[in-house]
Amino acid sequence: MKILTIVGTRPQIIKSFSLSKEIRSNFNNLINEIIVHTGQHYDEKMSEIFYEEINLTLPKYEFKLDPKHKISPLFQIIFNLEEIVKKEKPNAMLVYGDTNSTFAGAYIASKLNIKLLHVEAGLRSYDKNMPEELNRIFTDHLSSILFCPTKSSIKNLEIEGISHSKGSCSMTNKKVYLSGDVMYDNLLHNVTKKNKNILNRYKLKNFCLLTFHRKSNTNNKNRLKKIVDSLVKFSEKFKKTLFFPIHPRTKKYFKLFFGNNKYNYLLSHKFFKIIDPISYTEMISIIKNCDLVITDSGGVQKEAYLLEKPSIIIRNETEWIEILENGSSVLWDLRFETFVKSYEELLNNKLKFQKLFGNGNSANFICDKIIDEIR
Repeated sequence: MKILTIVGTRPQIIKSFSLSKEIRSNFNNLINEIIVHTGQHYDEKMSEIFYEEINLTLPKYEFKLDPKHKISPLFQIIFNLEEIVKKEKPNAMLVYGDTNSTFAGAYIASKLNIKLLHVEAGLRSYDKNMPEELNRIFTDHLSSILFCPTKSSIKNLEIEGISHSKGSCSMTNKKVYLSGDVMYDNLLHNVTKKNKNILNRYKLKNFCLLTFHRKSNTNNKNRLKKIVDSLVKFSEKFKKTLFFPIHPRTKKYFKLFFGNNKYNYLLSHKFFKIIDPISYTEMISIIKNCDLVITDSGGVQKEAYLLEKPSIIIRNETEWIEILENGSSVLWDLRFETFVKSYEELLNNKLKFQKLFGNGNSANFICDKIIDEIR
């Protein structure tokens, strides 16, 4: 059986680790996985180092997108992917999450009548202004097998009329499984890889992790200013270091809106440590040793929960509603006062981190179901 796996962003590369490893280790005689990297993240620090670090199989195909081309990167991915799929003739295509690469994979699978497997299905933030939300809905409705990480993700699908069906799977006769979360599998494997070099390199103690990259935060000048101004004020009030591996998009728009002088001010600020993107195991080490995570990333907020760290989410909503309901994470409206209140409550409350994302055996479960369902 041939499965074509589509990845294109750093989070997708990380998510693919446990499943690809499980296929190589225990299902190699049953599943032939062909990996396609769409090139959605073109920065070497944002993708290629992750293949090297966590020993992933290199993609057989990797697209080189031209951001200056008259055809948008999304449609470049779609055109290139269609040619690969016609060449490889897979039994099924597998996509992760909610990116443009996910959308492209879903579209081509539907167009060419190939069964689509969606890992991390059923997530909803209920904000259709987010392109990720539209990608999730589109992909789920075109999938043949939906692997849901949580019980609430299954309920979200039921609201939209998607439920587990009997008989052979297809786009109109879907299979829905509670698989748990492959990110939990990843953490269990990689958390034991000690990577304290980064802590020593930057002399990190008494610090918070800061990451944000979503267009709603970076491409809006007023919103970006509120985020940075509030966090500078917070760091100075509490004398708290903010460790900030800055995303290329965040850096680009900060300089565009506020100039190099303002950026250099942050670079030299006593309580800001701004660096280039870091590796996966370095990020895990940072989360594990920080006091608080401040992020707009769906993956990072979930990793914070799995590593039993509180988080403040720089968004008006989240697809991971379980961690909000658990009380270990809160949304932030960008006001300084509400940030301080949330910070103090999260650090003073006795938080309990229940097991919400499976038992760490999601990859094996998913492989078993692929063998059962794809014929």
